[in-house]
Parts: sequence; C-alpha cells; structure tokens
Amino acid sequence: MNRFAHTLTIGLIASLLAAPLTAQTIAPPTTGLLVQYQYWPVQYVQWIGTELPYSMIELDVDATAKQPLYNVILTDRSSGKRIVYANSDALVANAKAQGEEAYQTQIAFDAPETTNVGATSTLRLSLVDGKPLQWRFVQGSDISEQGAGLTPLPQVPVPVLAYREQAAVAGEGTALQIGDKVSTAEVWTEISKPPYFVAYHGAISLSAHMTVLVPGKQTWTVVSAPTDLKAGQSWELDGDHGNHRTLRITRVEGSKFVITGSDRFATRTAFTMDCKRTGDSWSIDRVRFAPAVDGEKHFLAMTFTVPLTGSSAASTVDISVGRKAKVASANLALSGSQEDRTVTLRMQTPTWARGKGLIEETTTDAATLTTVSKLSH
Repeated sequence: MNRFAHTLTIGLIASLLAAPLTAQTIAPPTTGLLVQYQYWPVQYVQWIGTELPYSMIELDVDATAKQPLYNVILTDRSSGKRIVYANSDALVANAKAQGEEAYQTQIAFDAPETTNVGATSTLRLSLVDGKPLQWRFVQGSDISEQGAGLTPLPQVPVPVLAYREQAAVAGEGTALQIGDKVSTAEVWTEISKPPYFVAYHGAISLSAHMTVLVPGKQTWTVVSAPTDLKAGQSWELDGDHGNHRTLRITRVEGSKFVITGSDRFATRTAFTMDCKRTGDSWSIDRVRFAPAVDGEKHFLAMTFTVPLTGSSAASTVDISVGRKAKVASANLALSGSQEDRTVTLRMQTPTWARGKGLIEETTTDAATLTTVSKLSH
C-alpha cells in the first residue's frame, strides 16, 4: 500500500472575488466552505458510550514509512470539537493550522500481522491532562468491499463524511479506557443478525477518506498573483496559522481552467478546481481532493449542480468518492455581495446527516480573505 497520511484544509472562501487585487493582478477562484479532507491507508474507529466525555475515537495509521505515522482524534461529546494527538510535527502543525487543538506525544501501537476475525490491535498514549489512554480494538469480521460506504455519524454535530473503500466491523472486546473509566463498544444492532453475526460499534477501514465541514476561522493573504491566466501561472497565499498555499493553473481550454492547489502542511495531498472565467468573474463547477500518488484511484469530488458564481443564489453540492455514485449532497444558499458574502449549507443526504449545517461568512479587505464558519441550528 502506498504511503499516504494527509490532512488538507481547503479554505473554500464564500465570496468569489471578481475584482482584481490590483490593476495588474487577478484574484483566484474560491468557493464557500471550510473543508478538511484526509486520506489514510488504515483507520480504526470506535463510538464511545456516556462513560467518557467523548463520542468517538479515531486512529489513523500509515505504517509504510520507516517512522510510522499515528494520528489520534478524540471528538468531544458536547461540542463536536476534535482534539488531535499525533507522533509527527507535521501532523500537529497541520491540525493547528486548521484551528484545532493538537498535541505531539509518544504513541505506542501494536497491530497484528494479519487481518483476520479476532485479530487485536492496541493503542497507548497519555493525554494532555496526564491521564493514560488505552484502546483495544478487536476485528469482528473479514475485511472486504462489502464493508465499503459511509460510516453513519449522527451523534457528531458537524457534517462528517467518513468513507471506507474496504472495511470490517469491530468485534466483542473492543474497549477504550481513559484513566479509570472504561467504555466498551456496544452491539451495533442496526447491522447485527444474531446469533450468526454480531457487530459492535466500531470499524477498521482500508483506504479511508474523511471529509469534515468544519466551524472555525481562516484568513488567507494573497502575497503574489498572476497578471495573465496562462498555464503555469500561480497564486501564492499565506495562512494565519503558518500555512502556505499555492494555486497553479495547470490547464486552459478557452474559458475553462483547471487549477491545482497544494498546502505546505499537506504536501502529499492535492486538490483541483474546474473553473470557468467570464469577463472578470470566476465560476466553479467541481473541486476534487486526492492523494498526490494514486489520485486517479483514491479521490473525493464535490460537484456543484449550478456552478458557483458571484451572482449565484442557490446550488446543490453532490459529493462522490472515486468512481462511485454520489454518497452525500447538500443545499447551498448564497447572499450578500461579492466582497461580503454569506453561504448557508444544509445537508440533505445521507438521511442521518440531514439538517446538519453551517453558515459561512466571508469578508475581504484588499488582498486579505477571512472566512468565519459557524454551526447553524
């Protein structure tokens, strides 16, 4: 399996800037969401009972490198906040650049040599408050494409789309202990068929895509921009958390453009935008997130049924993974001017995510773009 362990935060700003930054430069195309995208070769998840103040634990693993990468995320039950513990400076810097709480720490992880039913993996680390965390994950079924699909996350207040290309459920004995409190995975009644098959609330996934539509704040400053729209030209942007983004024009066909983006803290992941240019305005048809290697096989795409332009009042975004049909959709409502725009997103599918939403407010000041995203209730 190729080495991927990336996190990409796309500051998809609500206002599509039509006015040039100066008389000589051209503003980049942007859309209207703050999106965090991750791809990991292996991922473990358990839903946590009320014994602990967290609703979910996630472990992302890239064991193909000489120094394995481990990324642990605890989701706060009341706020939906994701707290990151990682064994890599880059992973911590990436999480902090997204405005998340993140800590670098030593992580001990023991995985079995084979992925058979009953195989047991163990995780150990210390939390920032000094409490020890121990997690035992027991595999409860064979890993196969029958386990592919979205993982339902109705209890998380923000829209989270966790898609697995192959997976197995957790088995009996899967449990998380923090300090002296233990939460044992409960029976997954929706998919269990006792006595022949009993699943527990957790999963191990191969080729895992995690897309989070997040609340938070991002500011980007355009430090350089092209004076003409030719292939090879680029925009350079500095983020307020130390990140840096390059947007490069990779293909031009008349008024159609493909623009590829990369971030300093996510060098193994890329995103592309399919855009059109009419006069001084951009419109965006599609945004695609993918690993830098094998991106034609493993990717997530967001397609806007009505291309987003400065004058769009409404659109729908369809989300698909790889060559599969769409796995989720949401309605978008836009209001305000190009310089001060509000985008309201409301999930429509899957059913368990329906109604979850965000309000994105973007303001522009010269070459500075700021987006504030808040949960809508």
